Order: sequence, then C-alpha cells, then structure tokens
Amino acid sequence: MAYQATVLNVMIASPSDVADERQLVRDAIYEWNAIHSKQFGVMLNPIGWEHNVAPQMGGRPQEIINKNILNDSDILIGIFWTRLGSPTGEFASGTVEEISRHCDKNKLASIYISKRSYPDNIDLQQLQLLRDQTQLWLNDGLLEFYDDRYSFKQKIKDHLSLQIQNNANLKELIRPIQSSPKNNTFLSNEALTLLNHAIEGNGVITYTRYIDGTADFNADKFNYRTDNPKEIAVWKSAIKYMLTENIIAELSNHNGIKQICEVTQIGWELAESISKKDNVSQ
Repeated sequence: MAYQATVLNVMIASPSDVADERQLVRDAIYEWNAIHSKQFGVMLNPIGWEHNVAPQMGGRPQEIINKNILNDSDILIGIFWTRLGSPTGEFASGTVEEISRHCDKNKLASIYISKRSYPDNIDLQQLQLLRDQTQLWLNDGLLEFYDDRYSFKQKIKDHLSLQIQNNANLKELIRPIQSSPKNNTFLSNEALTLLNHAIEGNGVITYTRYIDGTADFNADKFNYRTDNPKEIAVWKSAIKYMLTENIIAELSNHNGIKQICEVTQIGWELAESISKKDNVSQ
C-alpha cells in the first residue's frame, strides 16, 4: 500500500581504507527502510562521492563534492579506521572538511571509528593524524567505536532509529509528513481504547486467536477476550485501520494467530493530542 514519506539524504563520508564499511552502511540503510520507513514516515537515501558525483572540471575537487551532494545532505555518517585522508588545502582531509561543513549548518553527523586490527602495510603518519583528529572530535562530542563489521552494521540501524526519533532538526524535517489528524472522530471506540491503554505502558498492542474460537486483545493492563465473531471482527478492524493510518506498526504476525504491533510516533502524538483535548473539555 502506498504511503507518504520524507526523503532524508544520508552522506557516507570516509577515507579510502573503509570501502567495505561504506557498503555496509548502504546495506544497513536499505534494511532500515524495509523495516521502518512506513512506521516513521521516512525514506533514507544513501549518497556518496563514488556513486553520486560525475566527473567535472573547473573547481576544487572537494568543493565539487560539497556542491553536488554535501550541501543537500540531512545526515552524515563518517567512518575511519587507519587513515584520516588527503588534505584539501583548507582542511586536514576531504572527510574532515565534509564533517566540519556539515556540522557548521547544525546538521546531524555521526562518526564511527574502527578498532579492528591494523593491516601490515599501515601508514603510520596517517594513523597519527587520525588519532590527533579523534582527540579533537572527542572534545566536541560523542564518537562511536566498533570492533567488527557485524556490530558496526547493527549500530548504524539502531542509531538511525534513535536519531530520527530524538534529533530536533530531523523531527522538524519530518513533521510536515507526519502531522497527525486534528481530531479523533475517525477512530472507533475500540481503536481509542487500545491506543490509550498502549501508551500507558510500553506502546504494544497484541491480538491472539485461539483454537476454541476466542480472541484476546491486549494493550498494557487492558485485556478483552471474546468468542463473539462480530466483536472479534470489530476489534480486528480497529487494529487494521490504525495500521493503515500508521498509528501503529506491525512487529510480527504469526499466520494471523498472533499479531503484535507497536505505537508509532504519529500514534504517540495523536494519543497525546487526544488527551490534551479531553483535559480542556473537562
């Protein structure tokens, strides 16, 4: 089913020694989109100089990269291992320039540094430059270190979810698409009941169908069990409608026997707006 989403450009910035990690970031972003894009109303678009910049004369190479992709980036992911990179004439390296200019615009930048074993042909001068720059970055913010590529890929996916939920600048970019309905008249009593109880707990709604024909609908401490086919259809329709409106997102579905959903950001905001409206009317 079609849905609206805000496209955020994710710039992958790194020296030449982490080509595998650059691909892992792309893979992580594609996997994140497949799982979370509809839930958050966000589509992440990975970009980098090797895929998104065509040959061009008439300017400083790094400036061409800045103009073509960096300036339009919303998120930057920087990756390092043993090298800082080549100087640009203005900054210690191209990657350092990309990070600096991105941060100067108050955009989100996350830097990851590999702690894997160093190769035999390591450039000690480059390693020292990286260590010096790492110390400067540690004074300005929080870096993330990783030991293996599997944990690195998982960190990327986990951190993207956290950042999209919590970063103020990203939330402002996303908000126009994620705007909630202005009233709750479209929600049935069953949907309102499940939503309101879910946000009182961990935001999870569960439907379970049993072999004897009964069904359970759970949200935090709320539990409703019935064997009436019509009632089951009404409660299931409430869940289905909230799914189509991105108020909740499906976490798992075991052949229709057990369905687990969680409240999305839109759902939380909607429930909070309903609560405020009810308080005002009282």
